[in-house]
Amino acid sequence: MTCAAWEGRVSSYVDAELPPDEMEAFRTHAAQCPGCASAAMAMMEAKAALRRAGRRYEAPASLRTGILASTIDHGRQSGVARMPAKPPSLNWTRWAMAAAVLLLAAGLFYATNYNKQAGSLGEFADLHVANLASASPVEVVSTDRHTVKPWFQGRIPFTFDVPDLQGSPFTLTGGRVTYFHQEPGAQLIVASQRHMISVFIFRDTPRLAIREAAFADRSTSFNLETWTQDGLRYVLVGDVNSSVLQQLAGMLQHPR
Repeated sequence: MTCAAWEGRVSSYVDAELPPDEMEAFRTHAAQCPGCASAAMAMMEAKAALRRAGRRYEAPASLRTGILASTIDHGRQSGVARMPAKPPSLNWTRWAMAAAVLLLAAGLFYATNYNKQAGSLGEFADLHVANLASASPVEVVSTDRHTVKPWFQGRIPFTFDVPDLQGSPFTLTGGRVTYFHQEPGAQLIVASQRHMISVFIFRDTPRLAIREAAFADRSTSFNLETWTQDGLRYVLVGDVNSSVLQQLAGMLQHPR
């Protein structure tokens, strides 16, 4: 089958909703078609990332226990313990409501401070997931750096080097123009086995407000690497080991 025949059916393949013979036919086709293979891998990565993102801010059970204990201690210190006892069910309902309110307030406080500390960390992770889940994860599909790099000329206000990934554990699948805080930049999609890594490249301006210290202390399902070089800000995002990202970062910092 041609790519046109598979258009609109890639998601059915990813969800294993095709008949067995068509599942095998698509696998055969994807082995020879970088575009369909990239689209399928992007959908798989996006689905997995969304599942992990749903558990990113799950509060531990110890948080609820600690808040409830703190509420009870505060009540005793303020003299509530000397009041006539209420029916157990009523007391428990009030404690539970108070704990729920405090838990919500604590959650909001944590989320607000996490965002302040992490800076743009979560935004890059969200951008990684959103772009991979889009109908066109890449705008230029090629494993050839000499095709991908010239494609960006005239589309973004800077130039950058694309490393030669031949013979490495990485495969360039393509790139696209992306935006961060209204700043145009490049996003390269690099495959590492069955994982997709986003390489974001922007001009290093105050608008980015990236704090590298926040990248070292985080709670997220993704690993990230960032650095500045020749007036550009590089951000790598992927659900691979940090050592894998560091290896790719080294190849980007010293392209050959």
